[in-house]
Amino acid sequence: MALRFLTSSEMTIDVVMTCDDAVECTDEQRSQYLETGELGALDVVRDDATRFNIKALSPAEREQAEANAGALTRSELGRLLWSEAPDNTTERAKWHHDLDDDERVAMSEYQQYLNRVYVEMIRAALVSIDGEPADVDQLQLIRPEPARIQTISELVLHIQRISLLGIEGK
Repeated sequence: MALRFLTSSEMTIDVVMTCDDAVECTDEQRSQYLETGELGALDVVRDDATRFNIKALSPAEREQAEANAGALTRSELGRLLWSEAPDNTTERAKWHHDLDDDERVAMSEYQQYLNRVYVEMIRAALVSIDGEPADVDQLQLIRPEPARIQTISELVLHIQRISLLGIEGK
């Protein structure tokens, strides 16, 4: 069987963040870990690495997270533009520069919506941090800022992977 799934959305897994000082890996190992969730893909995971326990989201929980984030009022123009944007950073910057003001606002509103979806997904999926009950608000306390952003991004990738949600636009 090529697909991997948890047998229940009540099952949980532990994950670590690759930005944690107690985790060492190459970029290739990081990519493999984020794709598979296999800790063995990482070079070093010390005992003091912060462990996040997360659960898979059921389709109903995913839909609720999207609704909580504003799925019914999101910018459809922003969603369309977001999906049409070039992947290449330079091309994307030039493309974005050529958008009119209304299109830029729509893109910005859609990006804000996606950020809210990610927070709502974590709110629904985060069970504990290092064995202690946790909530998404604790992630806002992570410093430095790049580590906080990377932690949120990696948690979302893990949640999407175990929930079979995919990473395409909402």
